[in-house]
Amino acid sequence: MPSSSTATVAQEASPDFWQTVPIKQAQQLGKPRFAPSHYYVATLDLEGLQKALADVPADGSSGPLLALPLPDGSRLRFRMRATTVMAPELAARYPALRTYAGEIPSQPENRVRLELTPAGLRALLIYEGQSLLIEPYRPGDTMHYICFDKASLPPDSKQPFSEAGFNEH
Repeated sequence: MPSSSTATVAQEASPDFWQTVPIKQAQQLGKPRFAPSHYYVATLDLEGLQKALADVPADGSSGPLLALPLPDGSRLRFRMRATTVMAPELAARYPALRTYAGEIPSQPENRVRLELTPAGLRALLIYEGQSLLIEPYRPGDTMHYICFDKASLPPDSKQPFSEAGFNEH
């Protein structure tokens, strides 16, 4: 999936907190929370990832390169920065809820939005025009993750966007 210029970035030295889950082992996990036609299953060293991102400056300046898996099992490395989506007083009340954004160095069109919560990691990667997702394999499981292209979800699993309720008070 990564292009040759991206593969160079992916080979830069930085920690990789992901490990491939062999197919037979993944089958023993049961049905994933989502049902894409093609996906990759990995375990995440969540504690290691949290430690690596703990030092990302809150001012939005650049932090470390972070490897994230793609549906084919390859990795891309994104330069991460902290983002603010909650009001400061709410963020202070819930310090375990952290959000980040990142991009592939020299390829700003390839980006990621990531959140870390007590429920685990969730990420949306925009890579070469595709929307790729990383989600916990099943609710309550912060160790196993499924990575897939949003386009590989069954048509009946996608809820259409509705503006109903947005303008109501």
